[in-house]
Amino acid sequence: MLFCRMLNKCREAVFHNVAALVRGCFTVHDPMRTIRALNDAFQSVLVLMRDTQFYFCKSLQSIKNIMRRFTFLLFMSGLLIVPGMRAFAQQSSVPDQEINLFGNNNSALGGYISFGMGGGNLNGHNALLIQGRAAVRFAHSLSLGVAGTGFSDFPWGLNYDRSYARPGGYYLEGGYGGLMIEPVLASHFPVHLTFPIVMGAGFVALTRESDAYDWFGWDDYSDRVVIDSAPFLIVEPGVEMEINLISVIRLGVGAGYRFATPVRFDRGPEYPVNGLSLTASLKLGIF
Repeated sequence: MLFCRMLNKCREAVFHNVAALVRGCFTVHDPMRTIRALNDAFQSVLVLMRDTQFYFCKSLQSIKNIMRRFTFLLFMSGLLIVPGMRAFAQQSSVPDQEINLFGNNNSALGGYISFGMGGGNLNGHNALLIQGRAAVRFAHSLSLGVAGTGFSDFPWGLNYDRSYARPGGYYLEGGYGGLMIEPVLASHFPVHLTFPIVMGAGFVALTRESDAYDWFGWDDYSDRVVIDSAPFLIVEPGVEMEINLISVIRLGVGAGYRFATPVRFDRGPEYPVNGLSLTASLKLGIF
C-alpha cells in the first residue's frame, strides 16, 4: 500500500509539473505568469522529493517490522521443533554397537593383533616392509598398544650409490618399534578410518653377502654381514581404512610417513629411514 500511494503521488506531481511548464511556454507574452508557472513547477518538484523521502522511510520501517516478526517466529519455531527432533533422534537411534559386513559386535572393550606387509621408500630405494601390532581397543574409539616394523631392500638388489666407500654394493635393512596410539573414527560403520601413530626407536644397517666355503660340509654358503649400523628415534603417523569383515576379523589398508632422527654412516648425518609406507594388514581380535 505504501508503494502504491507513493507512485500515485509521484504521478500527480509529474502531471502538475508538465501542465505548469506547458502553460508557461504558451504564455510568453505574460512574463509574470511564466515566472509563477516556473515557481509552481519548482515547488512541485520539492514536494515530490519530500514525499518520496517520506514514503521511502515508511517503507523501510515496514520492512524492518516484518523482519523482526519473522525472526521472532523463526526463533519460537526453533524452540518448539528442536526438542521434538532430539526426542525423535533418541527414540530412533541405533544401539551402541559396531556394524560388520557379516554380523555385529556389542563389546565396548577389546583388543587385537595384526600382521601386515607393504612397500616403502628407503633413501630413494624401494623396500619391503613387514609389520606387526598388538593393541587394546577402548569403546570402539581408541586403541593403545605396541607396533613393530622390519624393512629391507634386498628384493630389489644391491645399491651402488656409495661406490667411493662401498664399491661392492650394499643392502639397507633394519627395523623399529614402539608405542602405538590409534584413534578410530566412525567405528560403527563397516568401513571407517583409523589414525595410528607409532613412537619409538630402531636401527638401520648397511649389509652385504659374504660367500664362504664350508670345509666340514664340503659346501658353499652365503651369510649376511653388517658393514655399518646406527640407531635412530622415530615417529610414524598414518591413516588407515579399516573394513569390518566379521566380529573378530578386520582388513586394514593404509599409508604412513616415517620421521626419524639422522644417522651417521660413512658420509655424515643422513636420513635413510624417512619416507612413505603403504601397507595392508589383517587384524584378529575382539573389537
